[in-house]
Amino acid sequence: MKRRRLPSGTENCGPPEIDYTKLPAACLLKTRDLPGPKDAKLWNEVLLTVLPVDVLLLTVEDWEFLSCVSHLNPGYFRSSHGNLGTVYFGQMGTGPTFLKIAVMKCHSGPLTPGGALITVKNGVEVLRPKAVFCVGFCGGLGQEVSLGDVAISAKLRTYASVKVTDSGIQERGLAVPLEANLLKLINHADGGWKAPLRACGEVKVWKDGVYLSGPEKVESEERREELVNRFPDAIAIEMEGQGLFLAAHDLKVEWIVIKGVSNFADGREPESWRQFASVMAASLTAHILSNPIVFENWPHYNGKYAAA
Repeated sequence: MKRRRLPSGTENCGPPEIDYTKLPAACLLKTRDLPGPKDAKLWNEVLLTVLPVDVLLLTVEDWEFLSCVSHLNPGYFRSSHGNLGTVYFGQMGTGPTFLKIAVMKCHSGPLTPGGALITVKNGVEVLRPKAVFCVGFCGGLGQEVSLGDVAISAKLRTYASVKVTDSGIQERGLAVPLEANLLKLINHADGGWKAPLRACGEVKVWKDGVYLSGPEKVESEERREELVNRFPDAIAIEMEGQGLFLAAHDLKVEWIVIKGVSNFADGREPESWRQFASVMAASLTAHILSNPIVFENWPHYNGKYAAA
């Protein structure tokens, strides 16, 4: 089997060094740095002065969440809602106008209690965003994909639904492209983006690939190769996109998955790459959201506010 690439010079060491001074927070926040409950704003204040937001950022793991919050402009805060739990609110953009951002965590998996499906459904109905971005780290599948690359979901495929017959497997999953606005936007998603690295270097961005999404956390070389053979055009695999799509499609809101490659879904994940992949994905997402004019005419979700 062809050996998968690692970024140049990193075969025998960890990921490239990140220049955290290039983040709005000037560092990668730690959990202890986040505003605590005593610094939270009441939901009624959020309802009157913040909602609706422009974009909801959905994360799962701590590195994903902290990377997204670290890219908010100074002045972000937290609040709590009965159906959502804790939500962080802030802004992205370089002015004079800004996008209003909400950052949430969900449990791993598309259809689990507290997973992507129910979290996105509740989040969209309450926060009324124009789009939902799922940001974090994923597994790389394509032979040309490297650790540290950032993969954008031009198309999402679900793989768990199949018909098993004596003659083989018949695929019954979904294959869905992005909605029109985001599909056009990703063509130039990395235009002008410079990865926050201390040394000179680049992070490759995959903008035209297929994401696999399903309920499995794949950590098996055998299972990985089976999926690669079934879906040779897939570049990445993750768990939340299926729930994100199902909720966003039903609610008629734009959605996208942007994740950095931290492993190859073969059970040999270098843990040090999770932080790097999360920061790169959040950095690219913040770059996409740095120009509020692009999103000015996008419609907010038109549902009513849920009861607090």
